[in-house]
Amino acid sequence: MPTYLDRLPVEILYIIFQFMSNCDVIWSFFDVSPYLNAVLNNYNWHKLNFKSISKIHFDFICNHLNLHKIISLTLSDDLKTPDQVQLFFNRFNLQDFINLRSLTFLSITNEDIYPILFNLPKLKYLTSLITECRSSQPLLLGQILTQLKSLENLSVSHGDIFDHNVALPLRNLKVLQAGTCNFLELRRLQMIVPSLVSLKINLQANHQLQLLSDFDIWSSLERLNLTLNHETTTTFIEIQRLLFHFYNLIHLTLNIRGSADNLADGYRWETCSTIIRLRKFNFIIEFQDPFTDDSQVMNEILKSFSTSFWRDIKKWYIAITTHNVYTISCFNDQLFIIPTTSLPLSTSFDNHWYYSKTKRIKISKIISSINLNQFYNLERLDLFDENKLLLIDNINQFIHLRHLIIHQNISNKILCNILKHNSNIDHLTLSQNNFHQLIPLENIHYLHIENIIKFTNRTQIKELYRIFPCVQRLFIHVNSIRLICQIINGFHHLENGIFQFNGIIKPISNEWLKENTRLNNKICSFTCRSEPNKFLIWISNSIVPTIHLKDNIAENFNSIQDQRSDKCSLQ
Repeated sequence: MPTYLDRLPVEILYIIFQFMSNCDVIWSFFDVSPYLNAVLNNYNWHKLNFKSISKIHFDFICNHLNLHKIISLTLSDDLKTPDQVQLFFNRFNLQDFINLRSLTFLSITNEDIYPILFNLPKLKYLTSLITECRSSQPLLLGQILTQLKSLENLSVSHGDIFDHNVALPLRNLKVLQAGTCNFLELRRLQMIVPSLVSLKINLQANHQLQLLSDFDIWSSLERLNLTLNHETTTTFIEIQRLLFHFYNLIHLTLNIRGSADNLADGYRWETCSTIIRLRKFNFIIEFQDPFTDDSQVMNEILKSFSTSFWRDIKKWYIAITTHNVYTISCFNDQLFIIPTTSLPLSTSFDNHWYYSKTKRIKISKIISSINLNQFYNLERLDLFDENKLLLIDNINQFIHLRHLIIHQNISNKILCNILKHNSNIDHLTLSQNNFHQLIPLENIHYLHIENIIKFTNRTQIKELYRIFPCVQRLFIHVNSIRLICQIINGFHHLENGIFQFNGIIKPISNEWLKENTRLNNKICSFTCRSEPNKFLIWISNSIVPTIHLKDNIAENFNSIQDQRSDKCSLQ
């Protein structure tokens, strides 16, 4: 069926695709028209990231993959997408991704990843392997890594990745994120990966700093990201002694803890020859003994980082609080609490960096008026009760605000007005259960109900899906697996459910769910995972909401969506 998009030249469509993820491109344009299919078949949509994806999108994309075009693949078994990895490799063979260069596994267990690892040597172009395991046991990759001749980038959760059968150094490995390492693991890493140019590592004790710089083994390092265990303290002399051996270093990130008198001294840092050569220097220095409120000491620290070296030559700006000092480049998505949090002292010329990077604000009980106008990138607002919303000037200005957290006193009058004028808010977290007076809130797609609220009967659940009929992701605490069935049957748009229990529950099988819920329908496919006190489910629904467009556009769009949903069954 022809569409208006068929009138666009290929070049314009390619420009549009550049502003979308490859997964969104496939979902949005495949099977819309023969012309768009032809455009997509010739487009290099070669990077796929399945983290947090809905299952209906995942199924559809898997039905339209062109395997030889994929060069980067990310799979995740986290709470939102349980058993995604197994589902994917039940359908595809890893060795068929002949041009794959980057492979990432998130929240995977050792048991699930080991069978996959044995196929890695068949990927002759693989240069990057990133693993983030849920298992507490180390992931032994030694035998596999010796066969990956092209691998240059490796990221693991634990430093103990090499079994004792690995003897030859892996000189092709240049970039390593080693996770947490003890003394012996660090020594072994130095022996096996001597040619690193980039290292990110978390050390458990400061005596490892000496080992890290021994023998100039990693003297070729150009980038170092070093974190010391929070209970470990260090000194400037120890850090300086370490950096002396890295004469090729150009990027340095430090997350360390120690005395403010010793480490929070900008004059001292700018005398270090390695620091002088750096192009980029990020640090967070936690104070061993936080200040109570000593403005004189804080001003002295600020002055030491305000020299021409820091502000004019290097343009490294720092901020200081009573408990730490950090480069403002390290400030990212921190929580701002009103009224207890205040703007940090900073060597920056203005506070634009702070307002632009603050995306989470919590407003406590005692406050008379609130002005948030400068926090224009606000994404999450945490309120003790909804009456605090009345105190906020221009609440409708926050175009990025998506998540409301309200701890008590929910009512229609205020909340519905806020949601009406902020249609971008689709995520709601509740900490109490007096919301039975609410009218249906159709724009809430993500609902998180804190554990202090216990759902014990069917009437409570029925009221819940009356108020939130369009919820797609739900976190809830229940006391019975029978309530899970009612939730699945009642929330018709549910894509991801995280069900928390007080105690250990017996595993829930796919067959049992099919017998007791709507999931026995052929148009619904799902995966699930039972954990000791938690049950996770990931559902593909073929229910597609009607989109109100003019004339035949809506008819064409819904027809396309219906055809697409029919092709999304992936068991």
